[in-house]
Amino acid sequence: MTVKRVMIIDDESAARENLRAVIDKFNQLEVIAEVSDGESAIKEIERLKPDLVFLDIEMPNLDGFNVAQKTSYLSYQLVFVTAYEKYALDAFGTNAIDYLLKPVRPELLEKCINKILHHEEIVLEKLQLKNGQNNTLVLTDGNTSRVLNNEDISYIEGIGRYRRVHLTKEGQVNHKIETIISDTTLDEFESLLPSSEFMRVHRSYIINIQLVINIRKDKRRHFATLSDCSEAIPISRSKHPALTSILNSR
Repeated sequence: MTVKRVMIIDDESAARENLRAVIDKFNQLEVIAEVSDGESAIKEIERLKPDLVFLDIEMPNLDGFNVAQKTSYLSYQLVFVTAYEKYALDAFGTNAIDYLLKPVRPELLEKCINKILHHEEIVLEKLQLKNGQNNTLVLTDGNTSRVLNNEDISYIEGIGRYRRVHLTKEGQVNHKIETIISDTTLDEFESLLPSSEFMRVHRSYIINIQLVINIRKDKRRHFATLSDCSEAIPISRSKHPALTSILNSR
């Protein structure tokens, strides 16, 4: 297990203690330093080269934006922590990956950390797949990480901010669940899954092309029927020729 080295920078001792109390719950994180002013923060970031920095904005002499700017040449993940909403727009104009308001609620900090750790799982899985090392996906379902084989996936549906992964009958038996809700984007899924087995047939759908049994036309629209589900999957006009060609070449 890779452990991320964390630095907490805040001029308020209570704020540092509150952050550390939550961070210490994660085995994947290790607090390597706590700093109370901007000038020291720059020196310690340069010396210790942390992986993740929780940075207050309003501090004496040198504020958090200056700290971020002067250390931007170093590679670390940055989360701003501040009592003022007015800085939000400026914060996201930097390389910050999140913005937390004081007093930071523990559940929001945990959500922020889980998002960081989960994103890295997806990136790692993407690299593994591109290198042909496996044919699985690791998806987080609530507090459970599920390892899915490609054949466990029937189709993936975009539903607003989230995606619903529909499992095949075999996948449902293996995982004892019918669908998984994920915040992985369809673009990410498309790059993770092999194009020989999956296809983005619509802006909101990716299907397992091995399961397609027919394509039907309803007025001007085309729909795919999969062998293990009753729902008709819409096919965009631009994707219809490619899918038809694949089916004809079987």
